[in-house]
Amino acid sequence: MSERLKIVRSPVRSRPKPQKFKIFLKGQMLREVSNFLFRFRYVYRWALVGTVTFLIDYVLFLAIYSANNSVYIANFCSGLVSITFNYLAHYIWSFKSNSNHSRAGAKYLVNLILFWILGTIFLKSLITIGLEAKYAKLIPIPIIAPLSFLSLKFFVFRT
Repeated sequence: MSERLKIVRSPVRSRPKPQKFKIFLKGQMLREVSNFLFRFRYVYRWALVGTVTFLIDYVLFLAIYSANNSVYIANFCSGLVSITFNYLAHYIWSFKSNSNHSRAGAKYLVNLILFWILGTIFLKSLITIGLEAKYAKLIPIPIIAPLSFLSLKFFVFRT
């Protein structure tokens, strides 16, 4: 009788239990996702700082533009406030730079001037062809943001 039980139970014991297999996959997938997020954590920090910077810039731009109707003044003033926040947040938190402020600041200033000129020309062109300022301010972002990230990561805050 025990021989018969061994034969019947033998195939059942050799099969993996489905519940443990699912838990293993979940654990392995969680580890892989966690490793991926940890490896690219500066990208998420950059995106969060960029989003807050954009909100500061956009709200100030609309407020100043509605008050004086000058794209240049509105873009300069909103940019000044948002860029100050942006530099400090990227230096301290996003890229955790160890480079000295004068060197990183000088590179950031070059980066800022280049992208501010490109953004303002693009913005003025869009407004000149008839697009409202509140919409025109949004259009350059998908073009300038990736270029800005690459510049900040590999030029300004490179350690």
